[in-house]
Amino acid sequence: MNRITRSKIVIALGLLLVGCAFSVAPTNSEDRRIKLSLSAFPDRIAVEDSTATAEIWATVRQGDRPVKDSTMVVFATTVGTITPISLTQDGLAVAILVGPGDGRARRAEVIAQTLTVRDTLDVDFVLFDN
Repeated sequence: MNRITRSKIVIALGLLLVGCAFSVAPTNSEDRRIKLSLSAFPDRIAVEDSTATAEIWATVRQGDRPVKDSTMVVFATTVGTITPISLTQDGLAVAILVGPGDGRARRAEVIAQTLTVRDTLDVDFVLFDN
């Protein structure tokens, strides 16, 4: 990993850990064409299982094309844990959301930020009948 990429990751993690708002206004017309959308697979996770996971897919496009490979996407969640940073490949960055395993059903908000855009997604932590 080169020095510049490592520095960007350290800065992004620092901002994430202190709870800083990531959103910034697009600075040029190219940035305004960037779209970020999130999906969860599955979209419900068992709260009883501390190893239960979901893949969070961040699809990043610039106009009608994927963003360049290795574009950084930063993730955060209000429940459980998530991969903090993922790099795009063909416009897709994937993070793993892990349930808290505490048996408390609730909804988590997953937040992703890349470049000048942010998206959120709700994932339900639910009790599954045995």
